[in-house]
Amino acid sequence: MRRRFASRLLRILAAGLSLLAGFPAFGVAAGAEPAPVRGFPLIREVVPAVEEAEVQSFGVATDRRGLVYIANLGGLLVYDGAWWRCVSIGKAVTAFSVATDAAGRVAVGGIDELGILETSASGELRFVSLLNRLPPAERRVGQVGAVFATPRGFLYFTSEAVIEWDGTKFATLARPAAGPPYPGVYDLGGEIYLSDKNGIHKRTGDRFERIAGGDRFAGKRVDQILPAPGGLLVSVREEGLFLWNPIDGGATPFAPEASAWTAANRLLTGTGCRLPDGRWALGSYLGGLLLLRPDGAIDQIIDTRLGLPDNYVSGVAVDAEGGLWLALNSGIVRVEVGSPISTVDRRSGIDGSVYAAARHRGRIWVATPSGSFAQEAEVPRNGLLRFQKVAGLPAAGWSLLSFEDGLLVGTAFGIYRVPENGPPVLVPGSEAVGTAYALVRSSDPRRIWIGGDHGLESLWRDEGGWRFVQRVAGPDAEVRTIVESGDTVWFSIPLEGVFGLGLPTAPPGRAGGLRRIAGSAGTNLFRIAGRIAAVGEERIFRLDEEKARLVEDAAFAPLGVEGDFGYLAEDAAGNVWRNSRPPAVFLRQGAGWAPTPRSLVEVPARAVEAIFPEEDGAVWLAAENGLYRVDSALPPAAALPMPRFARVTTGRGDFLFGGIAAPSDVELPRRFTRLQVELAPLSFRPGLRYETRLDPIDAEWGEPRADPRVELTRLPAGHYTFRARTLGPNGEQSPEATWSFKVLPAWYETRWALALWALLAFAGIRTWASLRSRALRQRAAHLERQVQEQTAELRQAVTDLERTQSDLEDANVRLEELSLQDELTGIANRRRLQMLLDAEWHRARRQHQPIAFILLDLDHFKSLNDTRGHLEGDFCLQAVAAFLAQAVQRTGDLVARYGGEEFAVLLPATDLSGALKVAERLREGLETLALPHDAVPEGHVTASFGVAAFVPLLGQEPEVLIEAADLALYRAKSDGRNLVRAGGGEEETGEMDVGLTN
Repeated sequence: MRRRFASRLLRILAAGLSLLAGFPAFGVAAGAEPAPVRGFPLIREVVPAVEEAEVQSFGVATDRRGLVYIANLGGLLVYDGAWWRCVSIGKAVTAFSVATDAAGRVAVGGIDELGILETSASGELRFVSLLNRLPPAERRVGQVGAVFATPRGFLYFTSEAVIEWDGTKFATLARPAAGPPYPGVYDLGGEIYLSDKNGIHKRTGDRFERIAGGDRFAGKRVDQILPAPGGLLVSVREEGLFLWNPIDGGATPFAPEASAWTAANRLLTGTGCRLPDGRWALGSYLGGLLLLRPDGAIDQIIDTRLGLPDNYVSGVAVDAEGGLWLALNSGIVRVEVGSPISTVDRRSGIDGSVYAAARHRGRIWVATPSGSFAQEAEVPRNGLLRFQKVAGLPAAGWSLLSFEDGLLVGTAFGIYRVPENGPPVLVPGSEAVGTAYALVRSSDPRRIWIGGDHGLESLWRDEGGWRFVQRVAGPDAEVRTIVESGDTVWFSIPLEGVFGLGLPTAPPGRAGGLRRIAGSAGTNLFRIAGRIAAVGEERIFRLDEEKARLVEDAAFAPLGVEGDFGYLAEDAAGNVWRNSRPPAVFLRQGAGWAPTPRSLVEVPARAVEAIFPEEDGAVWLAAENGLYRVDSALPPAAALPMPRFARVTTGRGDFLFGGIAAPSDVELPRRFTRLQVELAPLSFRPGLRYETRLDPIDAEWGEPRADPRVELTRLPAGHYTFRARTLGPNGEQSPEATWSFKVLPAWYETRWALALWALLAFAGIRTWASLRSRALRQRAAHLERQVQEQTAELRQAVTDLERTQSDLEDANVRLEELSLQDELTGIANRRRLQMLLDAEWHRARRQHQPIAFILLDLDHFKSLNDTRGHLEGDFCLQAVAAFLAQAVQRTGDLVARYGGEEFAVLLPATDLSGALKVAERLREGLETLALPHDAVPEGHVTASFGVAAFVPLLGQEPEVLIEAADLALYRAKSDGRNLVRAGGGEEETGEMDVGLTN
């Protein structure tokens, strides 16, 4: 077997080399232009949220409505952007092929099964088998390898024949020659081609006829036929790609590098398509996906190294928004092949969070905690950037500055100069800076400003080169941002504020007077549109340089809307970029900027550390997981389609309708208590929200929400219209979908029921009056007294009963509260914590949101009990519990006593970064509380914290969150106590106990 494999491998390599020999330039057709510089495409793995779905998929199709269909081992999966459905394909269940036509009809093939999807009157999808429409002798069709839409209906390619369903009957169009090379059928925009051992044939009428030059491919295994300019692109097994003109029969070898790749990795029959921009997408079962440019050059190879779950691509399809769906042997992914955003990360050679980026002598350089990395000098023909770590530079790179005589790199161990030739050199004396957070040019070309650990510092260049001068002025604290303007250099210190300093003369000259701007703590400085913008407390001010104060500026007002951010940058076109989450750009508009930002929700980053605009208009975003490159021309936000009602059910789970135009004649009985409406956006872009309104109850649209599920409860009788629309992250607004329905009155509220009650009452009164009138008059006084007495007794009894019932309810409520409350501290106990954790964990998993958990343990608590007594220990626990309950007051958060001296904090909808901030705030608060503890050096009670955060995965239990936090707490104890440590999710690069920030 090994010899056969080696022999086959040699044949593949020989075929590839023979193809390459006839071309002037390896890898590119003659005249091919290099691809633009970029990073890797954004790839999102999509996990079907239905129990029936299996890992293995075989095909994919999209339709004009915006739905995606996946032929899967567990059935046909249908996805509308929010909800998954699974349709079983006959007894065999598995779907092997799927196709859609322009009318929205869907055809499916399985094993010994074929048919179409039908929609019931209520909108439910079901599979309708067409097998019984075939003659009994032909019903063992085997595996249906492909399905295609035709003007007449659908064409099914089975292991025995090519048959067509026209809506009423089947017709056999061909019976390909049996045996290898195995046949294949291909759809080229309505034109159907067939390849078998006799060559390539084209459908003409009700049969397939071999066309001019089709015998050129006789005896060859054809894996793919796709449209090409002036002809067809044909992939031949172990030979490569050819451009074929079916008119004259000419077939020319094409794209030698891509041909060698297809020969080595083997295209899977029918797994290819032509993208809207002219590129071809070719799926293989050994090497992933090949994107091929029209000129024959390889654009990209997308495989497991780029993020695919595996390299076996069994189906490709493009959706209405330009995303490329891949059905894989072990997963489903959507690739943003047309997005202006690409990423450069570990796959490109960069390791660690990117703190700074700069272009030096035509190449991109980045600084990370792992060191500094430089773009390789030669950009590959496909344009994908590659980076190498720069030898001779220490770890913890923080800042970069390109200068004429070399690149300056600020690290945690001083400033290094990287010359054009030779190893990096430490600038003499710069090790005194500590961490160089910022390097900024001065108006004096001999000077560079440094933002370091000990304040504003500088480098000075003389005949001997660069040398460190000294701290210029101001507090001995971190300087993060620096802006020089006129005769003043302005710099910010996070905890102190903004300072201004008159420009000093050359060393050893004296600097001018130091000015401090009041109320500017936590402010960063940036030059925007020729002015100095000061960013702090989610607001943007302008620095009035003359009066040395921060003032509000109407021109900057749009830049401060919607979001928490701390970094601004202006690109070559005057657009302003912001490191909010998600990052955003305010497009230049006249003398100012657009009032609403363009949010880059596609960027999967939690924290953008810096923004680096290029002169060509491209912008780099430095984030915790790499660099993101945004092309200079951002396309306008595409219009959103009208959402549809995926499912509408009653509170009892009864299905009303879904997936079709909403019916307007639905009548609901009065007894229903709840309606659940599931909205489908028919869009796959991130950041979508939903607005709903119920007329005539709601006067306005409700608040936008990310949950596509809406509940309507306890509606009184009447006519209603439910309205829904989708909102995009950049102001896009879909047309509204509407559904009108009627809630019927209860039977006792109908007119006939009221009339009957009135008639019965009138008849009863007449009868009673005639039979009892005399007796009633005689006993009127007596009965009146009895009625008064009994009424008084009844009122008293009712009052006593209501009081007893109220007391019982209060007692039950109190008993339930006590069962969920810690007896000593009065806060929630472990039982209450577990109940809420289970509920929030499942909510986070459904909504794909993070959930965080903090576990804290009082340090040396046993020695506190031993030295001050258990009574003092109990007082300490009560004081700590009261502090935690007061400090954590966000709705949904929970503080609980976990056991002994351990406490827990549950933080729904909070990622690891946010949870670490909360934990650090609690740790500092406990120190400030200063509960006495004579047995420890600090003299007061401290605590160690373990923090974890996850976005729960399907099948994952909440215990993993507790275990991760417990492990982090153990690390905090081991590292010296009174610390915050992270575990689970993504760990922060910095150490919380020493205040390291990015």
